Amino acid sequence: MGMKIKVSRHFWTCIALAVAASPQLLIAQSQTWEKLIAPGLTYRMEIDLGLPRVIHAFRYVPGSGKVFSRPELSGSQIFVPDDATKGRETLTRTIESNGAIAGINADFFPWSGDPIGFMVRQGELVSLPYLKRSTFSWGANYFKVGSVETKLTIQSGDALKTLDGLNQEAPDNSLVLFTSTSAAAKSAVPGNYALLSTTDVLQANGTVAARVELITPDLTTAPVKEGQMILAGTGNQKSAVAALTIGQEIKVSSVSTGADFNKVIHSVGGGPRLISGGILSVDLAAEGMSSSFATTMHPRTAIGATKDGDMWLVVVDGRQSMSRGSGLDELARVMQRLGCVEAMNLDGGGSSTIAIGSLVLNRPSDKGLERAICNSLLLFGELPIPQNEETYVIKGVPTLIEGSSATYALIDSKGQKVPLTEVIWAAQGSAWIDQSGVLRTLTEGKSKVSAWIKGKVVSVDVVVEPREPGTVPPPVN
Repeated sequence: MGMKIKVSRHFWTCIALAVAASPQLLIAQSQTWEKLIAPGLTYRMEIDLGLPRVIHAFRYVPGSGKVFSRPELSGSQIFVPDDATKGRETLTRTIESNGAIAGINADFFPWSGDPIGFMVRQGELVSLPYLKRSTFSWGANYFKVGSVETKLTIQSGDALKTLDGLNQEAPDNSLVLFTSTSAAAKSAVPGNYALLSTTDVLQANGTVAARVELITPDLTTAPVKEGQMILAGTGNQKSAVAALTIGQEIKVSSVSTGADFNKVIHSVGGGPRLISGGILSVDLAAEGMSSSFATTMHPRTAIGATKDGDMWLVVVDGRQSMSRGSGLDELARVMQRLGCVEAMNLDGGGSSTIAIGSLVLNRPSDKGLERAICNSLLLFGELPIPQNEETYVIKGVPTLIEGSSATYALIDSKGQKVPLTEVIWAAQGSAWIDQSGVLRTLTEGKSKVSAWIKGKVVSVDVVVEPREPGTVPPPVN
């Protein structure tokens, strides 16, 4: 796909003033680029220097060019062995470990590391819905945004109990089930743990047969291995576990409503819903969110689908001088302008990240560093095969003055400039770059400028030196 550049309607009326003021101002205030990553998958960047706002997005056509998506847990499991991040990891690490092309961050999470909302991965029920928060569900030729309800029960003999949670730390006076996807069972207070064996996978709608193998009192954690589940009872629910007997056959059943779970393969939680039936539909009260969360300019992440079934994964940079972020209404309008008829907000703030391979394309607001997250939305497909192990270098000035800009180019081994349509640019540190290769400085310090081409990443360091007070920044090179 060729590069597209959109110029704001005010540009031509201001061009004479721009020429008189500074050559730097000749850069259009509003620009858009779209670049092909793989058949069926494109990257889009929009900048508006007037707001200011920078938007990054992936658009993919499910089933086209073998591109597909799925939600994934950090480390592929919840509650992996404790470390500094409680089992969470960066988006780029999840992309790399799963062999994906690209991805974005997904659901909100507590610092314990489990997804707050609903999650279904390849048909497996991973996490229960949170309150009335929205869920994005999809499958072959199907997608749906809205609240989901799941009732999880366990039957032992004639006794039927409703479970309070799935793969989440069990609070006091609760009955929580842990599958092997959780890696470990955990409770906030000591409880009775029943170890169950099973050969079934828990789905959004379905029944799993299991056998009681062991009952242990006064535990706060225990590993869950493949082919196992653990039922944890705390407080007034200890007796429900103690009443089980070794060798007893039990059934765990789940009933989910709010989407057609005969068609759903994947689901991910978030909220609130942004668009329903092509119409802006942000209902904070229904999803238990505050007005300040909606109106404050934050970095944002969203997912949406067009009427033709194309999927959009979008990140808006924020909390930085080159991009202020957006409120939820503005985010909804962005998704609507992209053609989405259904869309939902995902976790934002310092979690908002979009990456291709090991290269972060946006500028995370945590001082440019990736935040460790609990789950993500990954994109898979086939990248073009590099020909003759081509090598590349980035050409441009090694040093810039604070407040100035310069243009960079990717050069192949023949000394030829690589067409912009084939290069995806990114920069971290003291400068940022657009998709024409124009690097704009932010502060003094170092910037790492990177170029992605056909699965390869080439990088170079650029030094930004302080500008003397009262001097005018040099023009764009």
